[in-house]
Amino acid sequence: MGWEKYVNKFLAVFAVAALSASTASAAEVVAPVAGSAYDWSGFYAGGHIGVANGDITATDMTEPNGGFFTELVPAGTEGFDFNKAGVAGGIHAGAQWQWGQFVLGGEATWTATGIRKTITSPYYSDSDTETAKISNYATVVGRVGYAFDRVLIYAKAGYAGGKVDFRARDNDALVSYEKNEWQNGYALGAGIDYALTNNLSLGVDYTHIDLGHKTSTGDNVYDDGHLGDNPETYRTEAKVDAVMARLTYKFGMGQ
Repeated sequence: MGWEKYVNKFLAVFAVAALSASTASAAEVVAPVAGSAYDWSGFYAGGHIGVANGDITATDMTEPNGGFFTELVPAGTEGFDFNKAGVAGGIHAGAQWQWGQFVLGGEATWTATGIRKTITSPYYSDSDTETAKISNYATVVGRVGYAFDRVLIYAKAGYAGGKVDFRARDNDALVSYEKNEWQNGYALGAGIDYALTNNLSLGVDYTHIDLGHKTSTGDNVYDDGHLGDNPETYRTEAKVDAVMARLTYKFGMGQ
């Protein structure tokens, strides 16, 4: 199941919500209600849960002495590809200020994911397996939005970092290579929030996270604890596309 499916669902919800908000805003111009518009300003915190799809590539950079590759392919081109969707959820917090209908702010998030996949090696299918995982990621982004009273549509961009794990295993030789590294990159996204009350809002958020790449060298470790003669070097690249439902509490006093 590709991440495009989740993006399309989000865009459909986003378009319907935006159209509804525009219609409601236009109606208020014709027949305004008493009292001031809702104010999105304030500090806020909340939780989110949804689906995250991870795309991970681990490329073997060790030639000619690597243990999990075949010399029939050129150095730096052999690798393992993983694509896996899983449940994800976490917390978010931030602050924002409203001027007219424009809303500017910043937000930090932390998300744990169920992105984990094990494959059989395309090179040594009788003995080797490889496993990749994105255990969690964090973002720190700036947000710019446009408010239609209690509906807020926003875009965001900023830093993203995540824990990327890769493990290669020879089940005949009982030896493994494993790396667990924090990788840094960027986040881009958009979303929509609706204020249920003066303090509580419900939203839908889409985020594309590129965790860049990292090259790591580590020992082959046998089950009895001794080290192999030839360390392995792998370059890992990772991306995540996530669609989250969000529940947020705003501490500001805006209406």
